[in-house]
Amino acid sequence: MSQRCLMLAMLVLLCQLTPVFAAEPPKTEKQRITAASGVKMRATPRPDGQEVTRLFIGTELRELERSERQETVGSKKDYWYRVATPEGQEGWVFGAFVLPFEPERRVQTVLEIAGQRLADEKAPFVDRADLANFLKGAAEKAPDKASAARLELARWRAVRWALGALATEEVPKKAYEPWVKRQGEGLVYNELGAEWLVDSKGLWKLEEKYRGLPEAEAFAWEAATTPLLGECEGYAPCVLAAANAAEGEYLRRYPTGPQAGKALAMLEEALGTDGVELDQDGRAELRKELDKLEATLGKVEPAKKKKVMEKLQALRKAAGR
Repeated sequence: MSQRCLMLAMLVLLCQLTPVFAAEPPKTEKQRITAASGVKMRATPRPDGQEVTRLFIGTELRELERSERQETVGSKKDYWYRVATPEGQEGWVFGAFVLPFEPERRVQTVLEIAGQRLADEKAPFVDRADLANFLKGAAEKAPDKASAARLELARWRAVRWALGALATEEVPKKAYEPWVKRQGEGLVYNELGAEWLVDSKGLWKLEEKYRGLPEAEAFAWEAATTPLLGECEGYAPCVLAAANAAEGEYLRRYPTGPQAGKALAMLEEALGTDGVELDQDGRAELRKELDKLEATLGKVEPAKKKKVMEKLQALRKAAGR
C-alpha cells in the first residue's frame, strides 16, 4: 500500500510540474528603426500603397508582421514590415529602409546608421540635417560618457556634412535657418565667405571634455581641419597664426598622434608663404608666430619635423631674426 501511495504522490507531483516545463517562454517583441530620412509608411505592402505618413531617421518602431515574400523595389530586395510608431500609428515600411533594433544595442545601431548615411555623397541637405538632429538627440540621451563621446563626434561630423550641402545646393533661407539655430553656439557665420561654419573652439572644448577617450584625438583633428573665420589673403603673420591655431594646436596636444604627419605637411605648406615684404610691425608679428610654432615642434620627433624646421628657419631668416 505504501508503494502504491508513493507512486500516486509522484504522479500528482509530475502533473503539477508538467505545465511549468511545457509552457513556452514569453516572446520578445521585435523592433525596427528607420535608417533613412522620410521613410514612407504605407497602408498596404506595395510600392504604390497609400502613404500613411513619413518617418524621420531613427524612428523606433514595433514590428507587428512581416510579408511572406521579398519584393524588389528599385534596386533593393527585401521584405515589407507592418509596424507601429511610438504614437500608435500603424502601416507598412519596406525593409531596405529599416534595421533590426535592440534597445540594449541602441548606441551601436545609431552609429551604424550614421556611418551608412555619411557615406552617401549625393544626400540632399534635408537628409543631412535630419541625421544631425537625430544624432544630437541620441548624444543627449547617451547612457555613459564613452557613448556620449562617440555620438557627439558622429553628430558634429554630420553637421559639417550638412553645411557642405549648403555650400553646393540652393537651399532657401527659411529651410535651413531653424536648423542652424538648433545647433546653438556650435556654428558661426563667416561674413567674408557668406557661409556657416562649425566653431572650432567648441570642438577643442569637446576634446578637453573627452580627453582620455579615443574620441578626444578625433575631436582635435576635426577642430584642426575646420575652416577658420576670415581671409588672410597671403599675409604671412595671419597665415602662420591660423596654422598655429589649427594644425599647430593639434600637435601641441597630440605630437605623436595618428594625424601628426598630415598636420606637419599642412604646416610645411603654410611656411611657404613670403614674409620678405613686411613692415617692421609685420615682421615682429611673424617672428612671434614662428617662435610659437617652433616651441610646438619641440615635442615632435626630429626626423618627422625636419622639413618643417628647414622652412621655418628659412622664413625666419627672410623676415629678419
